[in-house]
Amino acid sequence: MLLASIAALGSGRAIGQQDPIVDKAVQYLKGAAGGSNGSVGETALMALALIKAEVPASDPALKRALALINKRFTDTTLSFERAGGSDIYEASVIILALANLDPIEYRSQIETVARSLISRQNANGSWDYAHRTNGDTSISQYAVLGLWEAENSGVPIPPRVWDSAAQFFLSTQSPAGGWTYHRDEGGVDTSSMTAAGTGSLLICHRQLLPYRAAVRVTHPLLIPLEGEVKRYVPDVSAKRIEQGAQAGINWLASNFSTNPEAHAGHSVYYAMYGIERMAALADKSTLGRRDWYAEGRAFLAQSQGGSGSFTSAYGDGPNTAWAVLFLTKSTAKTLKKIQLRRLGAGTLIGGRGLPKDLSQISIAGGHVIARPMDGAVEEMLGTLEDPRIEDASSALAGLIVRYRNEGPKALKPFQDRFRKLLTDPDQGIRRVAAWSLARTGDLSMAIPLIEALRDPDNGVVGEARLGLELLSRKVEGFGPPASATPDQKEAAILKWKAWYESVRPLAITAEETPADSTGKTAPAGRRSP
Repeated sequence: MLLASIAALGSGRAIGQQDPIVDKAVQYLKGAAGGSNGSVGETALMALALIKAEVPASDPALKRALALINKRFTDTTLSFERAGGSDIYEASVIILALANLDPIEYRSQIETVARSLISRQNANGSWDYAHRTNGDTSISQYAVLGLWEAENSGVPIPPRVWDSAAQFFLSTQSPAGGWTYHRDEGGVDTSSMTAAGTGSLLICHRQLLPYRAAVRVTHPLLIPLEGEVKRYVPDVSAKRIEQGAQAGINWLASNFSTNPEAHAGHSVYYAMYGIERMAALADKSTLGRRDWYAEGRAFLAQSQGGSGSFTSAYGDGPNTAWAVLFLTKSTAKTLKKIQLRRLGAGTLIGGRGLPKDLSQISIAGGHVIARPMDGAVEEMLGTLEDPRIEDASSALAGLIVRYRNEGPKALKPFQDRFRKLLTDPDQGIRRVAAWSLARTGDLSMAIPLIEALRDPDNGVVGEARLGLELLSRKVEGFGPPASATPDQKEAAILKWKAWYESVRPLAITAEETPADSTGKTAPAGRRSP
């Protein structure tokens, strides 16, 4: 069912449309969001639910909510309405609302709030109430959510934030695989907190992947460009995070229930929103053999009040918002947007990668794929990077057509930018970058392509291998093979490096080795200060 919902998103059908439960809840939220008695945090949460339910930004309810949020900002600072730990919830849902409304228009506000959240992270990787430092699972979950949406919007988050947060969640997981609010205070594991811990681990795992695949400075020529993602080696291993997340999924599969009295926590609606998020991140349409969405929707149909609201701890507004976020599969929508605007930009034909025959860029199998974008390459790159663009196929098609018509000179001026994109968090953008670097005609671009052979995405590795074969004029090349093991990748890297070192000295010219400020010639691949 989750996969079907994602397919529906790709076809343009909004999940929440024509759902009477969502429609009634939306009407309630429209009346409650931005009201005179509502807090900024609750208003932002309700606004997020309205956005996920496809309510347009021009709707009066969203305008009221946004006005209330904007009142808290003055220049580059944010004045919180609450304090003591509640401000962390407030900050996180403000990011969630603004990032889903318009991540470009509200970029400065998102960045301001993200900095505040980062500054509040405790030494053990958690976030907590002011009188505690051991970590609150719920507060930490929201901080991770907010920072995730911030980074999706283009605000860079230091990798240590994700690394430390993952370590915190792993340290508070019970042997059975579950979580409670405060492990240091005891208590039983609950569905809401186990979904929170599992989902947070999966987010941290996603955000750390590009650093695990980042350029390793193992050769004097392999110097990262200024402004690129700096090398960072996470303390927590990917395997450890995956094991913790799987244990959490197993706990939920054994304990999932829509019965408010059975392990749900303070609010079953809060638990359901967490389960939706965890299931989307883990791509799970069932928990065990149970259809979590079908059971959850049936429960919501029975428990919805006459006004359209849902009642439990924390108040009707938040609970109704959580119910809508569950019903609209809000996290699946976020993931699909990321895929469409970034991965979609590099996969043109149904996720199968860049077309091998460039003459077929507009037509393949009798179907129109993309109308190539006209204009400057700079504009095409800007479109690929713009998080508001949900389908950038035309921009990529334009790049390919420009290369076909003009050759390497169309792409070479932008090689530094493509090198930066080779460390982008999304594999689709990394694939585009690998394809582009190979076609700049610059032999030194073999350096980042060789390192891209370590990429965790096989598509990126494949594009890098093909690019190296193009630059080297070696049809067979040195591999690695498709679906290569880490050892096979490393063996191929050693061979490609040996080839590069054997041919690069012949290709160095005075123009390619500019003198640095001391008058000495800078090594190839190294940028002058």
